[in-house]
Amino acid sequence: MVEAVRKAGDSLYLIRNTTAGGRLVGFAANRYITPQQLYGVLGNIELAALVRQHTHGQILLISGIYVARDPAIDDAEQLLLTETIARSFDYNCAYGLFYPHLGSCSKAALSAIERQGFTLAPGVDRRSPLYIVDMHAPLVLMQNLETTVKEPFSSNPQVLKAIAAAHRELQMTMTKLYPGQLVLSLSAGVIYHRLVDKITALNGVPREPVTPRTLGEYMCVPFGKILRGKVVPNTVTKTLHTDKVYEPDLRSSVIEQFPYYSPLKSQVRAIKSFGRPIILVDDLLHGGGRLEALEPLFKEEGVTVGKVLLGMISGYGRDKVANMGLSAESVYSIPNLRHWFVESTLYPFIGGDTVRRDTMKVAGLMPSINMILPIRPRRWRAVPGRRFSSSRPAASGMPETS
Repeated sequence: MVEAVRKAGDSLYLIRNTTAGGRLVGFAANRYITPQQLYGVLGNIELAALVRQHTHGQILLISGIYVARDPAIDDAEQLLLTETIARSFDYNCAYGLFYPHLGSCSKAALSAIERQGFTLAPGVDRRSPLYIVDMHAPLVLMQNLETTVKEPFSSNPQVLKAIAAAHRELQMTMTKLYPGQLVLSLSAGVIYHRLVDKITALNGVPREPVTPRTLGEYMCVPFGKILRGKVVPNTVTKTLHTDKVYEPDLRSSVIEQFPYYSPLKSQVRAIKSFGRPIILVDDLLHGGGRLEALEPLFKEEGVTVGKVLLGMISGYGRDKVANMGLSAESVYSIPNLRHWFVESTLYPFIGGDTVRRDTMKVAGLMPSINMILPIRPRRWRAVPGRRFSSSRPAASGMPETS
């Protein structure tokens, strides 16, 4: 295996278990190729012609995902695959191939591949797999349920097992919305740690608490779901509690304060009272609704926004931030985003968005909506999916229903 990787000249993404002294537990082999190199890689004229029909520009070739028998990291294959795909966007890769060096792969690796939307190319069998996926406009799923539920559930093995099984089923279901299109699952746990690294680096402070206590210049202000109620080491942290509130007919929504919190303007004034420039933090940004609602309030109160830090940002979201005159940085960057889902908002009684009501029928129970079928988010449109065949791709997609 190692010799095959060396001869191919692949790059490697490594995953280590930091709780076990940085022990190496797996790696993914990959490289970037052009359509002209397909025959040399695949060794089959028909397969090369098939892939070339649907590709242009750089192609991500994943030639193996290898994980130890006992990595002590849940779904390590998924984490490796996510990193490999996410970094390929920096090289303008719009298509991906999975073609293992050894002619086969583990069941766990194959499961991760299929859950990302890779489909088996026609004319090949699973014993010598060639999987292909269109990555030009992915659907993104933010895996955040483990970081949303509270103790004792968040450390209960049975609950975590059920969450993981439901997440895998959700991934497979989403691959059927747009067959042959990429479904990229991002772990909020991974994003959380990387955001903390970025915040402390911007603030010029260590990642671990120190004695005597030393605080950085910037104040961290989470305004979405990630880092809500958390404290960043050696950094003044103040959550800005926002919520998306739908009108009763569900046709429109506005950004307001979270139920039972003070109005957004009052929260912004409380942040101003600290007299510090701020780092705004959110899990993802595409449409920019929350940021658009808050930016005028910061400007009105004279609060300096030093940086906007995000778990994931799309090309459209980056344009939105630039149009506001702000500077943004993210853990993941996706140039062309099709749709996105935050996993916790799909679960009734755990997450969701508020629905405006005149009265509360049940004390303590907020009227809310979860974006699960038959409710169809208004941002959805019937976009044809692609099934790969030896002729023209067949059009399929979600019908326009109300």
